[in-house]
Amino acid sequence: MPRSNKTKQLLAQSLKELMETTPLEKISVNDIVEHAGVGRNTFYYHFQDKYDLVNWYFQIGATHFLVERASYANWQSVLAGIEGYFRENKAFYSNALQYTGQNSLQEYIYNFIKTFLLQRLKERCPGMEEAETRFIVNFIAGGVVSVIGTWVKEGMPDRDEERNADVLALRSGDLMRILLDDTTYGQVLSVL
Repeated sequence: MPRSNKTKQLLAQSLKELMETTPLEKISVNDIVEHAGVGRNTFYYHFQDKYDLVNWYFQIGATHFLVERASYANWQSVLAGIEGYFRENKAFYSNALQYTGQNSLQEYIYNFIKTFLLQRLKERCPGMEEAETRFIVNFIAGGVVSVIGTWVKEGMPDRDEERNADVLALRSGDLMRILLDDTTYGQVLSVL
């Protein structure tokens, strides 16, 4: 591993350890470098601010996860893998996702997912109009970030069979047909 990556890992580990007991917003760059045993200039050589470090740590973990995703057999195993990765770093992600300001991890994850999905759509649906592609990517990325945020706020509970059924219904399109079919909509309104 190049020296630069070792230093980044050292800073990330320092921040991760500090986040075990202190909210991200109360941790300063000085806290991070003192805990890591390096100088401030070293930190700023690699990162703009502590949020840049948080986002880098997520990117490294997510990239590693996505590279290994080929070994996952289905949607449920991918979801379980993501959840396992977040649980392994529970204090870090619980803490980091509480901050919602500029350069937040939520914003970074949203843009990360958009970029990933946009690339996949362009590869698999090359004739799709750009406006339609943007809408689909924004919609899915927003939904994923919302679901992840809610799950983290709830304490990262284990998946249960009911939730697995919900994921399968969404994947198969049944849930969207139920929610958007005019006939079903009329039936729901008649009950109300």
